[in-house]
Amino acid sequence: MPIRTVGFSTSANLTSKNADAAALGVLVKMSTQKRLLIRAIEVIAQPLVLTLERLRRGPRNVVGEVKKILVMEYWNLGDIVMLSPFLRSLRIQYPDASITLLTSPKAAPLLEHQGLVDQVIVVRVPWAQHYSRWRKYNPFSPRWLEFLRTLNLLRHQQFDLAFTVRADIRDNFILWLSKVRRRVGYGFGGGAFLLTDNATPDLEHPHLSVRWLGLLEHLGNSALVRQPSLLVTEEEDQHAEQCLAALGVRDGEFLVGIHPGARNAMRQWGDANFAALAQRLQGQFPIRVLWFQDPTQETASLDGRQVLPLSLPLRQFMGVLKRCELLICNDSGPMHIATALGVPVVAIFGPTEPAWFGPLGPNNRIVIQSGFWCRPCFDYCRFDKPYCMRVITVDSVYGAAAETLTALMHSGDGEIKQVSPTLLQISSTVDTVSTKVLS
Repeated sequence: MPIRTVGFSTSANLTSKNADAAALGVLVKMSTQKRLLIRAIEVIAQPLVLTLERLRRGPRNVVGEVKKILVMEYWNLGDIVMLSPFLRSLRIQYPDASITLLTSPKAAPLLEHQGLVDQVIVVRVPWAQHYSRWRKYNPFSPRWLEFLRTLNLLRHQQFDLAFTVRADIRDNFILWLSKVRRRVGYGFGGGAFLLTDNATPDLEHPHLSVRWLGLLEHLGNSALVRQPSLLVTEEEDQHAEQCLAALGVRDGEFLVGIHPGARNAMRQWGDANFAALAQRLQGQFPIRVLWFQDPTQETASLDGRQVLPLSLPLRQFMGVLKRCELLICNDSGPMHIATALGVPVVAIFGPTEPAWFGPLGPNNRIVIQSGFWCRPCFDYCRFDKPYCMRVITVDSVYGAAAETLTALMHSGDGEIKQVSPTLLQISSTVDTVSTKVLS
């Protein structure tokens, strides 16, 4: 008997309450203990919040002219790239409003020369700085004083409208403490009572970028931009040309970038694997390989490797990356930056869920080991090492890269012809790959 599969729906036949409940199994991975803790916090905090709301001076009307907008995304580079379609759509929908982004210092340079926001407020949110749970919530950390000062600044800004996408009770609480007149977000992860607008999650399209756009659609606005995009200045483009010339790169050479880094070691496939891949690709294709090294991370030894090493600040890195025909990398910020610059990627995924955080665009490929029940683990591996990354072979990544390179070289215009976006899943028993569309 044939099996019929049914997609999720958030139409009228699926209530907001049911969608929120289902989102806990589709859009997040939360332990029972964490859910109970959040529920306990809600039971204690909700009556206090509602009482304080009634005591606040003046009417709390959530409608009216929008003059000042706050967007909160204080995590990492890739998150800002995935946010960019939302920011561009927001700018079009509210052309006269002043848009402020609350973000981390490391992400702020990514917003330079983009015209996406009018103001950037940088903050090191304590729980977004460390992997150690103790260091995240250490009450004696000086980060808390900085964080409280930022909260005070937000309160004095008197925002009319604010957005947060994380469905995180902490983020919803920040917006409430900031006294934003209208607070739009998701409540399925906790703290729905802290929002004025609890958007219904789209269970069929779980990607973070789509979740952002869903907040605009909740307000009745269209998502006018869906593909991430970043701009490189003329000065940065000239610097890239000079940098490549100094490395001996000639005009017309086919450049392939390799970025072996990632913010967490569990997401790193390994320098040795990338080096073996580079050697094999250079033996089969007429390419030059740029080996990008993160200036903030330990520099790998490249003795004897036929690659061109580069260690550049973020904006200069973007200028050089834009000149590449392909980037091969881990699940990382550079992966998302490449897609926003129109550079196809072959990305190696391990602990995270591609459906949530994969590269956007038609010419990208993901290599991932299927069958790991513990994915996503959000970089807290329960094993002695991240086997989801360690079992991915050079042959598997080479197959994805070679297919992409062949298509690019035969297209002649920088776009892959007759190749759909694919999710390359490695068989657990044989070293072959099967493909399926990644929506």
